[in-house]
Amino acid sequence: MPKKRTAQSVQSGEAQLVVFKLGGEDYGVEISQVREIIRKREITPIPRQPQYVEGVLNVRGTIIPVVNLKKRFGLTGDSSTQPHTIIVESGEGLVGLLVESVKEVIRVPGDHIHPPPTVTTGVDSEYLRGICRIGERLLIYLDVKKVVVGIPTARLMEQVGEEHPIPA
Repeated sequence: MPKKRTAQSVQSGEAQLVVFKLGGEDYGVEISQVREIIRKREITPIPRQPQYVEGVLNVRGTIIPVVNLKKRFGLTGDSSTQPHTIIVESGEGLVGLLVESVKEVIRVPGDHIHPPPTVTTGVDSEYLRGICRIGERLLIYLDVKKVVVGIPTARLMEQVGEEHPIPA
C-alpha cells in the first residue's frame, strides 16, 4: 500500500499530479487519489442538491456523485471543451470532479511546491495544498478531501440505498 503523503512530506519530496484545466487555469490533484478519468457521460440530476452537484454517474454499477468544480469555486471560463470527470477517492468514498479537460500527469519537486497564499482570488485557500511553480507557469494544487467535504460520496449513497431500498 502506498505511503500517505502529508503536507510536510510533499514539501520535502515530490508530488505526482494529474493536471486539468478549470476556468482557464491549470489545477492539479495528487495522482494517488485519482481512481480513473472518464470522458463526458450522461449525468443524472438529483433534486435538492447544492447547485455545484451536477448529479450522479453510474460507473460499472457504482453510483458516484459528480461535482462541477467550476461551479463549486464560482469560476467562469471556456465551456467549449469536452468535459472530463476525474473519479477521486476522498477518504469517505468516490466522488466525480467535472473539469474542462485533463492535460497531463507531472512530477513536481517538493521545492517547487509553495504554501497557499494568505490572500487568494477565485479558489478559497482552504481548498489548496499549495501553488506549484513549473517553469514560467503556476499550477494550483488542490486538496481533494477539503474540496469534497460535505458532499455525499458513492459509499454514503450505497449505505442510504441499503437503508431505504426503492420499492419494486
